[in-house]
Amino acid sequence: MTLPESVPYDIDLDSLFRVPKGKMLHARECQHLTEKSLAVLEPATELDVAKFPICSSCRDALSTGGRELFSSFDVALEALPVPVEHRPRMRKIVSGLHRVRIWIPASRSYIAVSPGAGVSASAYFNKGFVDVHQEDGGYKREWMPGHASSGTSSKVSQAPEPLVCPIHSVQLPATGICDDCE
Repeated sequence: MTLPESVPYDIDLDSLFRVPKGKMLHARECQHLTEKSLAVLEPATELDVAKFPICSSCRDALSTGGRELFSSFDVALEALPVPVEHRPRMRKIVSGLHRVRIWIPASRSYIAVSPGAGVSASAYFNKGFVDVHQEDGGYKREWMPGHASSGTSSKVSQAPEPLVCPIHSVQLPATGICDDCE
């Protein structure tokens, strides 16, 4: 595939995603994506890459040299590194997935596993949660035990639902004005 000039040569296209009807491409770890957006996130197609710009914060995170591939999930757990107390649950989750490719992106923010090259990731293992691909599309987030957002701590208060730009389907910054609408 020939990349449009707007896409830096060192961005891994498998790391780009789009919210349905969204007008920007994002990385899964983008700070602009809400939990609702993550649930419906789709891998970017060649047409999406040619048509839509990449979120500026994602462009910086993704254009740092690509991903590191691993021969086993345990080696990737060490490389991230994932907290030791979360590893047993993550191993149980990954045991139910078909995994041929295991990688950590250049941003070093998660471990991804997929059934093979060019296939969407089956799951993304972050330090405190796992996003597992669902049969009907999208991802379901599972918080690791003891993580502040897992609901197991009575000291954590529930944050209000973030405001989302109705045009770009991204979380609005503190100013309340979408960066892409300006």
